[in-house]
Amino acid sequence: MLGWGRGKSDHPMADERGAKELLAELPANDSFKALQEISQWLELTRDAEGIKPLRVYEIVEQLDAAAKPHQRKLSQEYLGAGNRLQRFQEQRIWGALTDLWRQLGAAYEFCLAQTLPGVAGSGALKPYAPTITCRAVRALGLELKWGLLRYGPVDPTLWARLGALYAQAEQGSFALKTCTVYAGAHGQASVQREYVKALMLCMSATDSLLPRKLEVAERVVAQYSEQFVLQKQPAKGCHYYVDLAAGKPPARMIARITSGGTVRYFGPGAASDMLNQVIDGITQTGAIPTDLNLGGSYEPGMVVEVLRHLSRYWSPLPPSRSEERHKSFARINVVHNFEDVVAIIAGESNDLSFDENIETWTVENESENGYGAVIPQSKSDWLKVGSLLGFKLEDGSSWGVGIVRRMTNDGNQQRYVGIQTLAKGGARVKLFPVGTKPATEDGDDAVLLPSSAADSSGSGELSLLMRMGSFSPRQTFQMRAYEREYVLVPKQLVEGGEDFDMAKFRVTQKAA
Repeated sequence: MLGWGRGKSDHPMADERGAKELLAELPANDSFKALQEISQWLELTRDAEGIKPLRVYEIVEQLDAAAKPHQRKLSQEYLGAGNRLQRFQEQRIWGALTDLWRQLGAAYEFCLAQTLPGVAGSGALKPYAPTITCRAVRALGLELKWGLLRYGPVDPTLWARLGALYAQAEQGSFALKTCTVYAGAHGQASVQREYVKALMLCMSATDSLLPRKLEVAERVVAQYSEQFVLQKQPAKGCHYYVDLAAGKPPARMIARITSGGTVRYFGPGAASDMLNQVIDGITQTGAIPTDLNLGGSYEPGMVVEVLRHLSRYWSPLPPSRSEERHKSFARINVVHNFEDVVAIIAGESNDLSFDENIETWTVENESENGYGAVIPQSKSDWLKVGSLLGFKLEDGSSWGVGIVRRMTNDGNQQRYVGIQTLAKGGARVKLFPVGTKPATEDGDDAVLLPSSAADSSGSGELSLLMRMGSFSPRQTFQMRAYEREYVLVPKQLVEGGEDFDMAKFRVTQKAA
């Protein structure tokens, strides 16, 4: 508690002059420190005494506006840096932004509570209830997004708070009222629209998206949120449900749920068909529509990947697994990054120093083409969706190659990862751009992945794991493998990661 006096508040922002002085003292060139101070003032304002409800709202609004440029700067730094941020920098930025959204949401929730009957001064604030609720829901939605960027878990109270906000909007008959949430483009919304944005983002399987793709997904959700449906009865286009009072995340409808009470049904509505039209348009023209607001510049191919991902998970039927997973208990040894994967495949890992790069994970389930494993939070700071792995069962005889496809953090300091097996085995080979004279010690390392499309005579196709940036659709290679030379014509880049390219080639010639 701050020491407010009776009838008159000692809060430094209680009057406009004090507010201007405090805001002017925020560090303009240190966004991290500025957000820390703003978050602290948001929290302290909720404990203020002697301030009328309307003035409390004005203070929160001023702090919200002051945070905007710093929030944008740190968000762009976090999302634009990819894996270039050091671990402590990433944690520092993420923590500052997450705390801002948490405190901002709580501050607007507090303001909304001041509009209820029986609160002195509530009458002056009540007309602002739709805007206040929209801002509270949006702040909590952004807290959700930043939790998903780190693959969870999110604050366990978040869904209960969101449900309570929407329920109050329904009870006050303003859930559908359009208002100006913030000035500027795309500033119009309703409480229902803001709420269903958070619900749909949660149902979009973001645990398999890299942060940059999740940012695009969140923008797409916002773009099409006007088409989303949220209602009290199940209907076409509503594949999901949420219980406003249960405090639990939304879920897909597997069987019919009892209607009425606090259960609400929601889904993409017309947005699903519109999404498919955009996918077709980008595929045909190679350009992103000018009316698709993604908040930045992105490659059309990457945007199409995200749109197709959303289209799959917004469909009436969820994507099915290609193989059944079986419960299992085993341990796997894991190495990461391209250089170490090549070394382990080549059998060059006998140095004691290399052993420090090997981690041991616990397998919980497996299928023909993958594993589900649990690892402690304290390990594997490098781990991301899309990370390249070399792995071997603890009692296995050979190393395989895989990629992290899904990752989730739980509340018990553990992470669950889904690993797709790219190949069970492999062989190190040397690559030379055609036109150069290969020498025994020269050439770039690559891993030849076993493929049913390639046969022992060297005809057909083969798959290679290469260093990032090595593949070009115009570059033909000469490959040295098993003491023979092969000419490879590029066919397609199957996948690119932060340190690798995986590509298919056609063998057109075999040297004697």
